[in-house]
Amino acid sequence: MTRAQWADVRRILSAYVRRGDPAIAARDVLLACPDVAIAQAAIGEARERSRSATTRAALGRLSRLMRAHAAGCERIARMLRAEVDHDRPLPSVDEGIAFCRKLFDWSVRQNPESSVALCSLGSPRLLARVTHEIVAAFAQWGVLGRDRDTLEIGCGIGRMQVALSGRVRSAHGIDLSAGMVRAARKRCAHLGNVHIQTTSGRDLARYADRSLDLVYAVDSFPYLVQSGMALVETHLREAARVLRPGGDLVILNFSYRSDAAKDRRIVRALAKRHGFAVVRCGDKPFAHWDGEAFHLRKAARPLND
Repeated sequence: MTRAQWADVRRILSAYVRRGDPAIAARDVLLACPDVAIAQAAIGEARERSRSATTRAALGRLSRLMRAHAAGCERIARMLRAEVDHDRPLPSVDEGIAFCRKLFDWSVRQNPESSVALCSLGSPRLLARVTHEIVAAFAQWGVLGRDRDTLEIGCGIGRMQVALSGRVRSAHGIDLSAGMVRAARKRCAHLGNVHIQTTSGRDLARYADRSLDLVYAVDSFPYLVQSGMALVETHLREAARVLRPGGDLVILNFSYRSDAAKDRRIVRALAKRHGFAVVRCGDKPFAHWDGEAFHLRKAARPLND
């Protein structure tokens, strides 16, 4: 482990001990040091050095979780070492779309759960825990209902459609990865109100004006941002078009640039340009996932009506 990696791991462990979820900490440690044995040794060393019983107990929980999900952690470490994913800005929308299609076709072949949330550690149970937490937040925010038609941008393996199908009239999902779409269709095959489609990644053209009540994106907007703000603008404009008056746009994680203030400024500006009110902007409402929530609402009555 390099000195820089060790410094990152110490920072991650310190933040986790103060107030954190062990699955998120495991993900972050592997992102900093994608070698499970070395990462576990670093956690063990930090535990040995600590004089705090609370810290030692927390680090013990983290180490046990990683051992319990050893195969998933090893798989994630291999995925990270392959360096198929990166966070560098992409030079054009075309290259961004091609990058995302290749990345997610590859990721879903490695492991379905890890392909949509590394903090699942490849575990269906840990992924379900995060998914249920998102659904509970949606219910609390009043964006669900048996009379509501919903669309997820970047639906991945269809986990949200399964979770929402009993709570909404229709649960649509689109993804530009053919591998993800196949996985989602298989997962949702028994659900009559779920509709999974392949998308070009450029727009929401297959959906009619004012045909939806909720458009949402879980960890997919960072890839739009990476592909350029023109693609982000298009999707905000398209969301405004397909939403009915009073409809909701929920973005969970806007970017991965680690500049929350900048993301909040950009989202507020986008909302203003495209006719949305800002309901929440950059909240962190989840216990088992560190996603930031942006909730925008279309005017109940269009200005030109």
